[in-house]
Amino acid sequence: MTARHFSLCSTLLALACTTDGGSGNDTSSSTTAATASSDASAASSSAGDGTTTAPGDSSGASGSASATTATSTTDASDGSSSSSSGGTDDPGPDLRMVGPHAVVHEDGELSLPDSGCTMGYDIVRPGDVDDAPTVVLAHGFQGNRGSMAGWAEHWASWGVRVVTPDLCHATIIDADHAQNGADLVVLAQAVAPGPVMYAGYSAGGLAAVLAAAQDGTAIALLGLDMVDSGGLGAAAAAAVVAPAHDVVSEPSMCNSTANGVPVFGAMADSHVVRLFEADHCDFQNPGDALCGLCSSPNDQHTPEQIRAGILGLSTAAVLLRTALDPRAASWWNPGGAWYDAMIEAGELAQL
Repeated sequence: MTARHFSLCSTLLALACTTDGGSGNDTSSSTTAATASSDASAASSSAGDGTTTAPGDSSGASGSASATTATSTTDASDGSSSSSSGGTDDPGPDLRMVGPHAVVHEDGELSLPDSGCTMGYDIVRPGDVDDAPTVVLAHGFQGNRGSMAGWAEHWASWGVRVVTPDLCHATIIDADHAQNGADLVVLAQAVAPGPVMYAGYSAGGLAAVLAAAQDGTAIALLGLDMVDSGGLGAAAAAAVVAPAHDVVSEPSMCNSTANGVPVFGAMADSHVVRLFEADHCDFQNPGDALCGLCSSPNDQHTPEQIRAGILGLSTAAVLLRTALDPRAASWWNPGGAWYDAMIEAGELAQL
């Protein structure tokens, strides 16, 4: 397996998991944060059903208001501000639910001469926050930005500006992961007013790792079942100095037997957790009905519960590392209320 091509397993994944969400330019067709919230609501019911029960009833933080014209707006639930610094007595809000901000959608293009393409991208941001921190979120192999729309809208509802590009080199006929990583750095410099957090799913997670290794100003790194290829991620891991988080599924051919786990393990400040019974395609949002090769029946946890876990953990990593809410650490640290609740419910394992 070379740096330019995925293995046979990844090719099978591409054939099974190609999203038909479109380029993402038609924002009216994107999955909304409210849809993601309904998935989470189904998973946060009463105790005793194997699902994490909310350890607290805190509300989300609000941001400063601004008057901004945009292509479209998605309403989010209300939330009041909180100045609490966190702690076991204040676990913070339920990050599986939609945040307090209405989100705004924009789109754009960036010419990348070194990459030989023009990269299209969407920006999803809170409509009432002028200085929201930026996360650059990359899709998986053979995918597009539409498959990340649900995560982007959910994170934006909690106060983060999310940029989701169409990677230029993430197809069966053109797979160049190193160039994808370099392209993310150029994109971040072009569209973000300051340092960014890099995030990505599968091969997009690999691009995010490579970008974070190259960008010494990176705030943090988040992998969504990141998959390495040709040892590129392993070779770059030591150069990632920013805090790194990875949420992974069960090992399977579709995530190359979870080969991203040791990549994050080689980073100086990394945190890796596994969601029990999650499969690789649970990390697409919206999901793709064609992704059957990566799915199998679950014994304990429903797809909605798994989706809710990804929503909570990923949003917590974003809010924690962008300094929007230090209480989000309770999702990632042993002894934290949300972390311990997921462990007790049999949903989570620390790797």
